[in-house]
Amino acid sequence: MAQASNDSTLNEQFAALLSAEGWQLLSTIDPSMVSSKDAAWTLNEKLRKDGHAPEVVRAVIAQSELRYKARVKFGPFADSLIFTPAGLEQATRLTIAGLHAQRFTKAGATHVADLGCGIGTDSIALASAGLQVTAVEKDETTAAATTLNLMPFENAKVVHGGAEETDLTGIDGVWLDPARRTDVAGSTRRLFDPEAFSPPCLLLRNWLIPD
Repeated sequence: MAQASNDSTLNEQFAALLSAEGWQLLSTIDPSMVSSKDAAWTLNEKLRKDGHAPEVVRAVIAQSELRYKARVKFGPFADSLIFTPAGLEQATRLTIAGLHAQRFTKAGATHVADLGCGIGTDSIALASAGLQVTAVEKDETTAAATTLNLMPFENAKVVHGGAEETDLTGIDGVWLDPARRTDVAGSTRRLFDPEAFSPPCLLLRNWLIPD
């Protein structure tokens, strides 16, 4: 499922997280170390005393908190994924994503476009089923997260762009699950206008009922 980010704080956090210092530090943190607000505060103080940059510490702790929450949906696999707040809320559980992938394989599809892929959990399932996957995401920060999440799969690629701009030449299957939440000021907000979804519902109408 796609997700949109209008949060400059989130973008700044990702920049810090993907720095050499941030990426290395994240690899040393077990998400259970931030299982409560008190635990997160204690870790924050320790990492700063160890000399890590404040913005890096904030980014690593925020991502570790998301991974801890994600264990409910993804179990231990959550510890290897990169999340955004809205992306986690909207992400398809891997068991359900696996069922989606089975439908494509049973239909004989070989190359599936995941339009508005969000953090890429459906794309992971599709790629795991042996399908060629083109994961398309309009939001730059989310596309960066998806790129990291799909790195283990040589049969998957991420395209930063809109679903309506995607060239479907050579693609014989399309998965599209519009985002209905957005990241705002560090939290998420539900969208109620179908045309505010990403991709918008009008796009589906135009595909299904062309002029």
